[in-house]
Order: sequence, then C-alpha cells, then structure tokens
Amino acid sequence: MWTLARKLLLHDRLRFAVAIAGVSVSVMLVLVQVGLYFGFMETASSIIDASTADIWVDKKGNESFENATTFDERAFYKVVSVPGVAHAEPVLMTWAQFKLADGGDLGVQVVGIDTTPRRHSLLAPWNVIAGDVRRLAGPGAIMFDTSDYPKLKVDRVGHVTEMAGVRTEVVALTSGIRSFTTSPVFFADLRTARSFLPQLTEPMTHVLVEVEPGVAVADVQARINALPYLTAYTTAQLSTRVRTYWSKRTGVGAGFFTTAVLGIIVGFVVVGQILYSGTLQYIREYGTLKAMGAKNSAVVQVILSQAMISAGLGFAVGAPLAMAMRASLKGANLTVALTPELYTVTAAITAVMCALAALLSIVKVLRLDPASVFKN
Repeated sequence: MWTLARKLLLHDRLRFAVAIAGVSVSVMLVLVQVGLYFGFMETASSIIDASTADIWVDKKGNESFENATTFDERAFYKVVSVPGVAHAEPVLMTWAQFKLADGGDLGVQVVGIDTTPRRHSLLAPWNVIAGDVRRLAGPGAIMFDTSDYPKLKVDRVGHVTEMAGVRTEVVALTSGIRSFTTSPVFFADLRTARSFLPQLTEPMTHVLVEVEPGVAVADVQARINALPYLTAYTTAQLSTRVRTYWSKRTGVGAGFFTTAVLGIIVGFVVVGQILYSGTLQYIREYGTLKAMGAKNSAVVQVILSQAMISAGLGFAVGAPLAMAMRASLKGANLTVALTPELYTVTAAITAVMCALAALLSIVKVLRLDPASVFKN
C-alpha cells in the first residue's frame, strides 16, 4: 500500500511539492512560534532559575517579580532566625537611569546582590566573559550583558559613566542574561544598587534562603509563611509564578499559540485539498480496486499512507527551516527554544493533522459505488 500511495503522490509532482510545502510551512510556524514562547518564558524567569536558593521570600501580595514591594531588615532577620535556615541573602530588584555617551538616559533593571565573600553565593552573575566579577563588591561597580551593546553604546570593561547621578564603572560583562521587559539587566552590589535610590527606606525586595542539609524545604517554607507579611516560594514555584504572570499579563501565550494554530490550519487545508483533488483524479482507479474485491480498509490505508508520507516529508523539510529561523532570530536577540520534546509533539501533531485532512477523501472513497465507475 505504501508503494501505491507513493506512486499516486508522485504522479503529479507539482501537486505533491505543494503539499510538502504546505506541511513544512505549518511545521515551521508551530516550532518557531511555540519555541519563541518558551524562549520568552525562559528569559522571564532566568534570574530565578540561575539561583541556587531553595526558597525565595517576598512581601505578601507581590504580583510582579521585577517590581516587587520592598521590605525592611527586620523581616530579613526574622527569616534568618527560622529553624532550618542555613543561610540567607537579601536581593534588591530596582530600576535606574543609565547615562549614555551622547548625554541621554536609558532605563535599566538593576539586580542588587550580596557580594560578601563566602563559599558560594545564592545568586551571582553567570556566563561572565570579560572582566572580574569579584570587583563587583567595589562602590559603583556594575556589569551587564553583551546583548545590550546596541542600547547602551558600551562594549568594554572599564567604561565610566553615571547611574541616577552616581559614578559607576563597568567591571565585567556577561553573555545571555536578558530581561523579559527588554530593559538591560545590570548586576551590582546591594550597597551600590541602594545608592541609585537614596530615598529607599526598605532595602530589599527578596530574600534567598538555603535550607540546612537534611531539613525538608517544605517545612522551612511553611515556617516562613507563618511570619507576618511574608510569602515563601520554592525556586521552582516562583519560576512558574513569574512565567504565568508574564504569559497572562502580556497575552504572549495567546498570541504565539494562536499563530501556531493558524499554521496547523494552513497545513490541514493544503493537505486536505491536495489529497481530495488527488482522490477525485483517481476515483475510477479506486472504484476499480473496490470492484476487484479490495476491502474498504485497504483503500483507506492507501489514502492514509499518502497523508503520512506528506507528514513525514513535510516535517523533514519544516524542522530544518525552523532551525534556520532560530539562527536568524538569534541575531535579533530573540531566543527560540527548540527542545526534543517540542520536536516530538510537533511531529505527532503533524501526523494527526495530515490524517484528519485525509478524512474527506476517505469518506468520498467509502461512499463510492464500484459499479458507478463502469457507467458511461
């Protein structure tokens, strides 16, 4: 049946090429759109995911990770005193104006971290490609990502400028650290970050907690949640919460998945039309097969085989197209997360799409009266 299906498809090579093109475009759209969505979500929670903390503590009622409400040091020391807490670090997420070389200002996101020398930090810049991250402990020291060169007009360590009127110096550079808000992400010591907002009376927005070995994270989380005005999340919980927040707040999820669905519809329509027109073209041959005693299941198998050949070749063409699109979008500072799981699910969706597209042809053949092909 596969041989017959292949010969029927290849008999009209132009129509076959159109079918493969339709499926490949559908596959590419699904992979790129869903991959972009996952890429955006990875960016939204990248700072959280990069931490080694077991628990993140926020002020109760916070919705936005980037614009979290601040709280004072008394709350921090209450967290430190909770049984089961081995170590805790304050974090300040804030915003400041970066002075550009042309005299203009650019709003940037500042992540203030504790740079006190220790065995390991629960949150530290990663993918450092230039400079010395240890210098971040110095006053006015800042670091940012190379992907923000075009916005900041700075491409070297040692550049001196101002942020919120405070003298700053670039001491290191990273690669691949971006914010979902598209604003450049700067790392600085807590004291430096606080100097950008001298009116700030409550000096932190998050507390990172490392749980003692052998102590259940859930137990420590429950004890922190019992403290007034504080809420504790595991790192995984906060990551999911932030992704959900941005997906719903911005409509990113609906937008990307709508485009992916439209891609599936395109493939469905193209494959359905090609298979149906091919069925009509060879309707006498199908009738002859049935008249010769071929069972309906055998005829259906021929049509489904054509659909699966279209799905397989379309996926084989569409997947590399998606990879090429990912490479081009990377130049535009966009991440397309193409995972093995996404490829597997897309391949299954493509097969189902083509099988459903073949239904109209199958119904046509099943209703065909073999005797009708010999009339006239």
